[in-house]
Amino acid sequence: MTNDRLGNYRIVDLSTHIDPATSKRLCKVKRFYQETTKDYHSHLEVESHLGTHIETPYHYNDAWSDILGLPITAFAGRGVRLRLACDPRSPITKAILDRADRGRVRAGDVVILTSDFHAEPFGGDPNDQRPYLNKESGEWFVEKRVKCIGFGDGVAIEHSVKDACDIHEAVMPRDIMFLEVLRNIDDIGPDVFFISYMPMPIRGLDSCCVRAFAIEGIPGFSE
Repeated sequence: MTNDRLGNYRIVDLSTHIDPATSKRLCKVKRFYQETTKDYHSHLEVESHLGTHIETPYHYNDAWSDILGLPITAFAGRGVRLRLACDPRSPITKAILDRADRGRVRAGDVVILTSDFHAEPFGGDPNDQRPYLNKESGEWFVEKRVKCIGFGDGVAIEHSVKDACDIHEAVMPRDIMFLEVLRNIDDIGPDVFFISYMPMPIRGLDSCCVRAFAIEGIPGFSE
């Protein structure tokens, strides 16, 4: 199920659901019985970039903010979905972002990107036609003063090492994060909504798997 009700509001699950048996990235869950408390616990061994995950600036530079170096408000807020109209396998320019935005993005927003082209993230598909993030994209997000850039299978950040490095270096010194491998972006009704993606509060963690979700219609978190 991708959506449900929360009181009067509709909630949409944006997370990739992970099965340790089939995960391509490290994910091990070892359940064990705790004799002293007579209940079950689990040992977890996971990669920080597992499934739907948030990447903090510490992911790219030891001197920049980790999970606990950012306020809790960094992980929730007003989300704005931008549907990018662009050519296949093209750079995401400021002009493309401006056309999709139409003046709706505000300082402190979480921008969620999608397009008409889809491919499995980090899948190495030779026919991948997704538009890709680059230095110019990063400059636009810095100018808008957003706090997070999210995307699923409609935008690529791994187009090339140079483009990936350029956008990281543009946004992460400003504490702008990436929210990657989202699902069900098109299931959200309105383009503006409340979004949350809380990581585990572990010091020294660069990135973390999250349960991301959108809530539609909350006052103050709509157009």
